[in-house]
Amino acid sequence: MNFKEELAKLVVLQEEDTLLYNSIQTIEKTIPEEIAELKDELKVSRSELTNAEEKLKGLQLAKKDKELTLAAKEEAIHKAQTQLYQLKTNKEYQAKLSEIESLKADISSCEELVLKALEGIEAAQEDVNKASDAFKEVEQKFTDEISVLENKAKELNAEIEHKKEKRAGVTKDVDKKILEIYEKLLNKRGGVALAPISNGTCGACYMHVMPQIINSIKMYDELVFCPSCMRILYIHEDLSL
Repeated sequence: MNFKEELAKLVVLQEEDTLLYNSIQTIEKTIPEEIAELKDELKVSRSELTNAEEKLKGLQLAKKDKELTLAAKEEAIHKAQTQLYQLKTNKEYQAKLSEIESLKADISSCEELVLKALEGIEAAQEDVNKASDAFKEVEQKFTDEISVLENKAKELNAEIEHKKEKRAGVTKDVDKKILEIYEKLLNKRGGVALAPISNGTCGACYMHVMPQIINSIKMYDELVFCPSCMRILYIHEDLSL
């Protein structure tokens, strides 16, 4: 077996597999992560809108309660004023006047609370409007980018099938035992089974490679592996590529 020729075939195969691995990673990892991020962004924006709407609703209910209290006080003062002219003693008359003054003070306080509630509602409505606009913007972004990612996934799937066919054409010429070793490393080492020697270091893990190991590579009578990352080592300049 000519190991130099087999290494040259593996280098060509690695180039194809790198492209294939990157496409598969994009389909299986990158695109799903991007979709998840978009969903999270949409969820946060929807939650902010919901919180703003709930706050507005709470303020509106509180305002309604204050208005009911105000109406009750106004009814009470109207009743008290009607009763005022039916009283027979000065003591009862003075007590009713005192009651009316107390009710007037309560009404004044209620009116202030209603006005403050209105101000709070106006501010809360502005927050709802802003949150709604922001949500619509995020929702549109979500729709647009999901569409782009789905189209990208379709294109990549088509490319992957094409690359697999091309890969099959390359692998048929590689020694089966060497191919088996290569593919095991490919799966274990993140899609990179080969590494060139560069300035005395492994091109994958960048660890120093001893001179005797480099000499073993140059003999080309067996596959030589990096002691650190266990990838198949080769010297690019020695191969006819």
